[in-house]
Amino acid sequence: MLQRRTAASKSSSRKQAASSNGNRPNGNSRRRKKQQSNSIALRAAIFVVSFTFTLIIAANHLFGTNAITGASTNINNKRDLLKFYLRNKVNANVPDDAIDPAAEERANEREVRYHSLYRPKFDQNQLGYDIYNCPSTPPDNYPMAWTTVEVLSNWMPHDVTTIAPAYREIYQGLCVFDYTTQYDAALNYRKAELPFIIRNDPNVMSTARRWEDDTEYLHNALGDETLFRTERSPMNEFMWYRLRGKGMPRGYVKPPNDEINMSYGEWLERALAKDAMALQDEDLFAKGDAMKKRRMQLVTDNKKEDDSLENDDHDQDNSTEEEKLKNWYYFRLTTSLRHASKDPEKFVYDELPFLDPRKRSDSQFYIVDPSEERGINCRFGMRGVISANHFDLSRNFIMIFGGERRYILGHPNQCKNMALHPIGHPSLRHSKVDWNNPLEWDENPEFKQALVNEVVLHAGDALYLPTAYFHYIVNLSLNYQCNARSGTTHENAKHIRECGFNMG
Repeated sequence: MLQRRTAASKSSSRKQAASSNGNRPNGNSRRRKKQQSNSIALRAAIFVVSFTFTLIIAANHLFGTNAITGASTNINNKRDLLKFYLRNKVNANVPDDAIDPAAEERANEREVRYHSLYRPKFDQNQLGYDIYNCPSTPPDNYPMAWTTVEVLSNWMPHDVTTIAPAYREIYQGLCVFDYTTQYDAALNYRKAELPFIIRNDPNVMSTARRWEDDTEYLHNALGDETLFRTERSPMNEFMWYRLRGKGMPRGYVKPPNDEINMSYGEWLERALAKDAMALQDEDLFAKGDAMKKRRMQLVTDNKKEDDSLENDDHDQDNSTEEEKLKNWYYFRLTTSLRHASKDPEKFVYDELPFLDPRKRSDSQFYIVDPSEERGINCRFGMRGVISANHFDLSRNFIMIFGGERRYILGHPNQCKNMALHPIGHPSLRHSKVDWNNPLEWDENPEFKQALVNEVVLHAGDALYLPTAYFHYIVNLSLNYQCNARSGTTHENAKHIRECGFNMG
């Protein structure tokens, strides 16, 4: 169930306001119908484009002429031709007359910026395969990996802000597949339970464009009154833990992060402030200030309506405004099918049909085993927030709908090298090493030998993580991430058992 609370109030008008904040925009039902019709149009378009391209190839072979003319003169292959059609006709399920040229331009600028800032360090000659044109059958050495010392020394985790003309060289070993042209190859890697990235799914891109292009889109849907479970810490590194009973390990110190209730609007204000400070962006400062002014006015109005409001939720963040500026927040939006008929859960499932096991035509690639689905889990991060390295006991599809995240990944066969907290520890399955502190690397020499690779995901990317793959997460900006798990596999169970954990 979605972990949230609505601020209590004796005022009926306030209850109505809270209810209206959870409603979806009026055009959603029309958009869903449009998406269904465009899905059929997309399949037809792919067939037509593929057939047309075949004729063009034949014509070029027979007559030595170039059949692609006019606006598409510079399109040289099937992949580019299809992407040209998707961009200019289907455009991620948006009708022609609804395309916003300004939004298109902003999306293109973000794409150019991403590729200029984050560049794979190794090419086909060094890896043995081209990450953008991987073979249909996974190579024997896939995915390539390097020691933690090499990867972390190249780019320390706390160094999250990169401004052009500077750029990062990425130790990337994962293949990147195009959904529209390399679907079958990606499916082979998924069936082989190997990690990869897949891009350019028109449905995923449609959601990413809505969420990323206008910060008010999610704000309008999730509002300023409904409170959601949010992780908070005075430090940017978040360590999962679960306290059970009195049998704590000797010398155990609880991590500083805890959980509070916070509205989406306030979290967004805090996240924008982190970006504004890092980039010294006056527009972001102004936007954050406007949101703060609106929030403070809302607090004032609510106190007038209900004098008890200040103390009605003991889990709210009662830090001072100065303390909040220094804190770090990790926003959580967790849903399940059991509660999918009411907002905001309904909003999430409507926005992410490709993660809805009930909609198999949309989700069959991402929800591998519908009978073992575990809902949709969204984590919205602010710049600098780090999630400690760990593994999960299920396969996982992770999607980014705005902003950027760095993932450092490790095969389950590296379990013994990851310096993990053991069974019985509140943070079991998580690394005890501070990945940003070389002194702690030296204290755990096995960690320095662990083999990892990394990726930087941006809006529209989907990362497949097989069961028990290690992942260390660095939020490089304000970002929106949602993931869905669907079943457990046991091909790597022996590695997990060898380092002291059970796979069931």
